[in-house]
Amino acid sequence: MTSEKVKTRILIISDTHGLRPRVKEESDKDTDDEFDVPDIRRVPTGFRHPLPEADVVLHCGDLTKRGQPIEIQETFAFLRECRAPLKLVIAGNHDLALDQKFWDDSQLNERYGPEPPQESLQIIRDAEADNVRYLDEGVHSFDLRNGSRLTIFASQWTPVYGGWAFQYPRGRHTFAIPPGVDVAMTHGPPHGVLDKAAMTESDAGCQTLFDAVRHARPKVHCFGHIHEAWGAYLARWRDEGEVGPAIDAERSRRIASLAAVEPDANDSDEVVRRKVARLKGLAKQRGFHVDLTEGDTRLDEGRQTLFVNAAIMNIRYRPVQCPWIVDLDLPRAQKWPRFDGRI
Repeated sequence: MTSEKVKTRILIISDTHGLRPRVKEESDKDTDDEFDVPDIRRVPTGFRHPLPEADVVLHCGDLTKRGQPIEIQETFAFLRECRAPLKLVIAGNHDLALDQKFWDDSQLNERYGPEPPQESLQIIRDAEADNVRYLDEGVHSFDLRNGSRLTIFASQWTPVYGGWAFQYPRGRHTFAIPPGVDVAMTHGPPHGVLDKAAMTESDAGCQTLFDAVRHARPKVHCFGHIHEAWGAYLARWRDEGEVGPAIDAERSRRIASLAAVEPDANDSDEVVRRKVARLKGLAKQRGFHVDLTEGDTRLDEGRQTLFVNAAIMNIRYRPVQCPWIVDLDLPRAQKWPRFDGRI
């Protein structure tokens, strides 16, 4: 009897800001050696070539740092090379050339001319030859090569903070996430979940987005934007009629955070040794693995959501934070393969 579910591996990254995964040169130290440095935060722990194989790659935005076509070219070049049959991409607030209205309103067209947006869009179109798909906001459906169907809600929009692209006045954007989507992929985080901004010491996420995710309850909600909030959190939603916050903290669990894996000046020698050993393991496997199909992280669909902040850059714009490798059960596709579907 054929199972109605197909185990599917998703590789999640965000905020690569125009940099490729680091390729090891012959003169480079080995993984174990390079961790023997005074400042462990400078070590490129996870964003290394080759990235892990997967059934689909998700890039949650900030493809560039300054929105220039050369950065778009670098990002889409490595995405085309990723060992996955399908790569799905959204923009972020740094991707200035992909927001035509922002480009014109900010008078960047007077400084650089109209060519950068057109050049960037051509790079994106060319990448479709290697099954890299740039998604606008909305719900999209893809029949994957492993026989599963992925339904995903995508949105590049974040609340206004500084003069950047794809931004809206806080509370004035509707995230129309329908129940039944497998993954919500947004650039920004929801309010109160993996969104703590170090500079302001406040929750930088969007309450409207949180409310939309709470209503839809996807299997996974992945994002980036707030670099220092990298991590994953398996949230248990309260049942209707239960008293308390929407997420039941006592029945939820933090999978990982920077504080749990990155050595701190206040850590004891033993804690530092333990964290460094973990970082070495993450570096070798090229990512942090979470299996939602079995074990103590098996997902209770409709009652749990895995939140993932997949920012590769740290707060100093160094590509030291590793990708996420998530296994989840998806429904079996009716047809095979179809990469260009949309609901």
